[in-house]
Amino acid sequence: MENNYPQKVSIQKILKTAFTYWNSTLFYQLSFSLLYFSLFFLGYFYLFRYFGLWDEVTQYSELVKTDFPAFNKKMEEIAKLPQTQGFLLGIFFLFALLNPLNVGFYKIYRKIDLKEKVGLNDLFAGYLGFDFFKFFGFYLFWMIVFSYANSLVILGLVWIILTLFSIPLMFFMNVNTIEGIKLTFKGLKQDFTTILISVMIAVLFSLSGILLFGFGFLLTFPFWHAMIYALYQQFFKENE
Repeated sequence: MENNYPQKVSIQKILKTAFTYWNSTLFYQLSFSLLYFSLFFLGYFYLFRYFGLWDEVTQYSELVKTDFPAFNKKMEEIAKLPQTQGFLLGIFFLFALLNPLNVGFYKIYRKIDLKEKVGLNDLFAGYLGFDFFKFFGFYLFWMIVFSYANSLVILGLVWIILTLFSIPLMFFMNVNTIEGIKLTFKGLKQDFTTILISVMIAVLFSLSGILLFGFGFLLTFPFWHAMIYALYQQFFKENE
């Protein structure tokens, strides 16, 4: 497959398209958020206990009330323990296991374009066959690079932008991780300003649900994927 780039499009049109995808898939977005965060917190607390960090933290819990600076100092000491490094590696694997759920949104949006019937099982498109290993490997690689790049905030943001279209490119065009980054970079050069503004709006809207008693976040959080798909549709064309 190839990618060809159309002429510039207005931000208003991209936003309207993204909101249309988002508004028509609210049930699947709520299902995604409930499943994703439930599994994440279950995995998080399991790993926290498995690596013995729960016992390490609880023995200093009273310091939260009596001497918070001393509590922070103890947490810094715990952060340097070998088991903490094992816990962080476990979190990387947990993210890599859960994030293929994101792929399902792109299949759902494409089905909407094709006027095909959408089902809840479409959310699990990233777990089918070899695709699971492809996306698991990508997300593990992504998390490792991001953890180092994020030590300097600007590098973390650059990494997010450079991999912005990696997942839809890997899913629809069957490219590998490196090819996805290269194609993303080419797409960014076409109209970086429009893409950046659209992404910023997507981030703000995705986080806005927190203001609605926190529960709204379950619906607004996945809007990020709708925006990426709308941008992908604009800047990449799949030709056999």
